[in-house]
Amino acid sequence: MVKETISEVGHGYYECLYKKANTLNSQDAYDPAMKQIDLDLTRTLPHNKNFEDLNASKIESLRRVLYAYRWHNTDIGYCQGLNRLAAVALLYLNEEDAFWTLVAIVEYLQPKDYYGHTMLAAQADQRVLRDFVVDKMPKVSSHLKALEVDLSLFTFNWFLTIFVDSFVHSTYLNIWDSFLYEGNKVLFRFALAILKINENEIIACKSSSALHSCLSNLGENSINFEKLSQVAFKDMNPFPSKQIESKRAHHLIQLKVEIDNMNNQRER
Repeated sequence: MVKETISEVGHGYYECLYKKANTLNSQDAYDPAMKQIDLDLTRTLPHNKNFEDLNASKIESLRRVLYAYRWHNTDIGYCQGLNRLAAVALLYLNEEDAFWTLVAIVEYLQPKDYYGHTMLAAQADQRVLRDFVVDKMPKVSSHLKALEVDLSLFTFNWFLTIFVDSFVHSTYLNIWDSFLYEGNKVLFRFALAILKINENEIIACKSSSALHSCLSNLGENSINFEKLSQVAFKDMNPFPSKQIESKRAHHLIQLKVEIDNMNNQRER
């Protein structure tokens, strides 16, 4: 799919995109997306030596990749999460390949409207995840409800950044391998597996503050990935893709209705 796009746009496309961005910068033309990219550069992977400050080795590459994507996909431009996706790609690929990896993730591997202004699909997936927690871990679901803790406050960024946010390098790299091969579906598998592995610890929390702390720290230590994969790909079965798609479609409709209702109320 990405190969088809590359063949369509032709050789030198990436270079043309970031040159366009550099031209705008040299003309002092204010672009909100590019300004936000500049602000986010050192916030991306602050503990990685390649991105720790503005003089770090891959900061300028990150800037160019994000600038290029801003002009490649003007509907999205730039939004939360894209910087981390690009940065991880840059750890292993040259600039142009990292750019096309970002294109593949945003435009092919994740559902439409995952990134951008509304993030509708990303919001819908959090409701899908909640449904699966109810089905596969009813005790965890009941405990979250009893303590009035919204799971999506923690898991939203798991999905948006493919676990880069909140998890150690070794954990998210292994998840990336599965994601790049199988796509969005594995995000649900791994999120559920992480919750399942920590089920007893989650249920042991007696207050909302304790539960918030627990959920915030689930990824701070390296996870036995063999065990995690066992839970994700065996214990969580059955896990049909059609079920995810059906649930997502349902929640997308609900979200659109809710947004329309909110807009109507504002206009009154």
